[in-house]
Amino acid sequence: MTGQKEISEKKYPPDVNYRTVLKGLARLDPFFHLLMAILLITGLMIDLLGPWLGGWLWSIRTIAHGYLGALFILVFIVYIVQVIYSKKMRTVLTATNYVDFLFYIILIITGMTTASANKPWIDVIPGLFHALSPIAEFTPAIHTAVTYVWIVFSTVFPGGILHGIASVYLISHLKKKSKMERS
Repeated sequence: MTGQKEISEKKYPPDVNYRTVLKGLARLDPFFHLLMAILLITGLMIDLLGPWLGGWLWSIRTIAHGYLGALFILVFIVYIVQVIYSKKMRTVLTATNYVDFLFYIILIITGMTTASANKPWIDVIPGLFHALSPIAEFTPAIHTAVTYVWIVFSTVFPGGILHGIASVYLISHLKKKSKMERS
């Protein structure tokens, strides 16, 4: 029995220091969350300030929200692959995070359907066009409604918005702490 390895007991919540948090944030998280924040802000600008934006509305809708939304789709796919293949990543996610993922998927599908006026993806994935065509006229309303439901859900529960605010707080707190240590 002397050859058995002793396994230490896991502690929950785990001891996490700033260094560990920053290492986790330094990977894909900052880009994922930055894109998400930009899309949320530009989406709210389009929805709430659209009539007052004038000529800027086209730029915000097409470039800032549309093209960054397409980039977000690619980053989201990589993020989901990381979640699937990283047990460590799956252990830190809560049920709220998985519900957020469902919201993101709905937003991606409705956003892609809404933004693709000339439907360039029809030639690449014709089955997707046939699957989405019955809801195409409702997708802008679904996209907007799901965004607001996600904002409420994510604010009430520890979801994406609270996670993003916590990340910003941790990063700003670390900067203050490192400045004080240098002084």
